[in-house]
Amino acid sequence: MSELRLVVDHLRLNYSGPFDANALFKHITAFLKERGWDLIIEKEFEQNTKTGKHMEWQIKPWKRITDYVRYWPKVRIIVKNYNKVDAVVDNKKIKVGNGQATIYIDGYMELDESQRWEGYPFFQFLRSIYNNFLYKVYTERFEQRLSYDMHHLYDTIERFFNIYKHYKVVSRVPPFVSVH
Repeated sequence: MSELRLVVDHLRLNYSGPFDANALFKHITAFLKERGWDLIIEKEFEQNTKTGKHMEWQIKPWKRITDYVRYWPKVRIIVKNYNKVDAVVDNKKIKVGNGQATIYIDGYMELDESQRWEGYPFFQFLRSIYNNFLYKVYTERFEQRLSYDMHHLYDTIERFFNIYKHYKVVSRVPPFVSVH
């Protein structure tokens, strides 16, 4: 079995307020695709309850860096109590979703994905020496790159949620706001 290293452990983002869940999913997918990642959707479901929709979306993007190294991060989004509400932004009334979102980002790095070093125990011993001593500089650089990419994704999601902080959720529009 190839060596799997955990580089980014449970990077977590909590948000409560107005946002568009479908736009969030598309935003994350577009971010990863434009940077050369391929996606595998592991989990995607939605459940309607009395308090609103509960959604869970889990993807496993991957990217082959070299013949020896591949990134396998995991992004998990849990949305609770998601309802459509009226919101006012720039003196216009629009429909937008409102709920609580929790996002977990993990970053894994797989070494020796083709399992060339798995034939004999002696080869596994050589692989551990190779990874921990000879190839250590390159491995650390790959870990830093994966960590940078996952933190950049985290910052992008944070900026996505900051757009919705200016939305004012109302049941109905107050009389002093003109609706066009």
